[in-house]
Amino acid sequence: MFDFKNKKSRICFVGMLISLAILLIVFYATDGLLGDKEFSEYTHDDWSIAMLPLSIIIVSGVLTLAFALIIIIPMIWKYPALMDYVANRKFADIDFGTEFLVFDHNEFKRACCRSESQSGLWISIKEYDLNSKQWKVLEEGRYIENADDVAIVLQEDYKYDKVKFYRTPNYLQ
Repeated sequence: MFDFKNKKSRICFVGMLISLAILLIVFYATDGLLGDKEFSEYTHDDWSIAMLPLSIIIVSGVLTLAFALIIIIPMIWKYPALMDYVANRKFADIDFGTEFLVFDHNEFKRACCRSESQSGLWISIKEYDLNSKQWKVLEEGRYIENADDVAIVLQEDYKYDKVKFYRTPNYLQ
């Protein structure tokens, strides 16, 4: 579910890496700053020296955790809907007479295709919405003259990155 094409995901991922790097650099760079004293032996001067690195470590730790949660929580939230889609909904609501299906790379968009005798190929494009857990119709009843042009039409008009063809099971035809 992590999508590098999503601007928010990229920003959070880069922010998490930068804050984690700052945390580790400051932690290891200041390791020998105060020497090998016991915690009870620190003086007021030692605390004034350690305050800046300590505050940087705390802030970068909180930022790392915040960026990680921004990335992880939506994935956890959508996980049950994603499992329901894979198990029950991927091949649901297929139009009667569909000969083959064309999915995009993440399989949330699909085209139900069937041959028409003289009109060419009839397609119905649908997209699955994880929030409502239903297929939404993007276009119904589009005719394409040549079956070889299905991939090109779907990539140009509906932003399919890659296309995957599936033969419809016999009981659905």
